[in-house]
Amino acid sequence: MSYVILLTATIKPLGVLEPNGRNDVKEREIDYFKAVKFYLEQGYRVVFIENSNTYSRLIIDLKKQFDTLEYMSFLSKVSHLGKSHGEVEIFHYAMSNSQFLKEVDYLIKITGRYVIKNINDVIIPTNFVSKEVYVNPTRNLKWADSRLMIMKKTFYFNYFIPSVEKYLDESKKVFMEYVLMKAVFLYLLDAGELNLWPAYPAYDAYDGTHNEKISFGFFKRLKYNLYYKLKTIIFKHRA
Repeated sequence: MSYVILLTATIKPLGVLEPNGRNDVKEREIDYFKAVKFYLEQGYRVVFIENSNTYSRLIIDLKKQFDTLEYMSFLSKVSHLGKSHGEVEIFHYAMSNSQFLKEVDYLIKITGRYVIKNINDVIIPTNFVSKEVYVNPTRNLKWADSRLMIMKKTFYFNYFIPSVEKYLDESKKVFMEYVLMKAVFLYLLDAGELNLWPAYPAYDAYDGTHNEKISFGFFKRLKYNLYYKLKTIIFKHRA
């Protein structure tokens, strides 16, 4: 059985637009199409969930080539509170409606426009998410990268969602990244184990907030991989 990946998406931005963001609907649709197609071609089962009630013919037509794609769309009720709230709403929708996700005991979420060129290096070593959660925390442990989230459903329901309900508040600048780290802390307090991603993702995408290209060429990948290996060694060190 192949891994299941959840791609979260908003083709037509809802509410207040980012002043310098990637707001063009057609550009966003093409970004999502490229990402969905990439993961399908890599052999992954893809759950693509879009929260602006928009159906992309480009993406839907991929179902003619791949029977490993689920495409769902609904109209968000909470996106006006911020992107993090909208994404959590997608998680809830995915858990309730995706047949692919019902067949596995984990959640692997990637922000929908992001292609991770070395996805196999990142996902396959988890052995179908054998640990409760895999994260990439910052050096000061203030937040964790939420563009990629890898966790068991037990962590999702027992730690992540309770942390969302208690802490997530974009009006106070408490975003998804901070809540994810808080959830990890709660898990560690319950004698959990800290596990970093198996490899650093080689992102290839446009940042939605600033409309800036994020890409990893050879030298950038080399630099980040060396840094990440060192980081992994440091976090594994036992005092």
